[in-house]
Amino acid sequence: MKMKKFYIIILALAVGHYCTAQQSGQNELVIPFNNYFESDSTTETSVNLNAKQGYIDASMQTKQFIIDNVLSSRNRKVAFISYGDIREIWGKDAYGNTVLLDSINMNSSNFGKIRENSQKLIKHPWFFYFGGQGMYTPETSGNIAFNARVGFFLLLNKWDLALSLSLSHTTNHGGDDMGYIPIGLTSKYYFPMTVKKQRISPYLGGGIEYVADITNGEKQINFPILAGVSWALGPGSLDVGVQYGKTSKFTATAGYTFFPWRK
Repeated sequence: MKMKKFYIIILALAVGHYCTAQQSGQNELVIPFNNYFESDSTTETSVNLNAKQGYIDASMQTKQFIIDNVLSSRNRKVAFISYGDIREIWGKDAYGNTVLLDSINMNSSNFGKIRENSQKLIKHPWFFYFGGQGMYTPETSGNIAFNARVGFFLLLNKWDLALSLSLSHTTNHGGDDMGYIPIGLTSKYYFPMTVKKQRISPYLGGGIEYVADITNGEKQINFPILAGVSWALGPGSLDVGVQYGKTSKFTATAGYTFFPWRK
């Protein structure tokens, strides 16, 4: 009986040594996914993988799960998948989700440029915001404004910078109409969190605006302070908050931020 146990131990050690030897020539990244990839390499910003038939035949959901694990294991934000003449470009969106950014043919002479632009896009994705705001003060019977922001992320998913433009209309109690056009730069810092599987990001921010009074020609500088909540919805986020400034006073804001590159 003791000899039998001894042989079992020897056999187990031999099998373990054989498996280690077989795997030593493979990259650590490929081993968990050797049914999908045959080799890989990395650069400072990306992972490059040669796909097998198993990956080619996999569903989009399976591919997304695999690439997400690959990027996490290598602490990268971009993955280039190769099979035949096809190259898939995967990366992280503004909410940290792994998404397919593009699928291109390597025969294209523009591949190098597309690859470079894709990496820049993932580092600093851009966005477009359109919304409205309103307020009520004792001096006015109402204020309605439409505003837009176009910008990009300085720090992915956390800190943005945007050019802002507003068209504001105010009516005082005497019935006089006044119009304003604020133009400036705004920046927001987000605090991403997940609440009941919903991505919700409270934010704080501020900016500087050049405000032109188109009614009487006066001009002044405004320094608005922003606060609110951003809720991930569809290809962007629904934003609700408040704004305070010298000219805007306390203003309620609501709008939608759209990420054109997000799929």
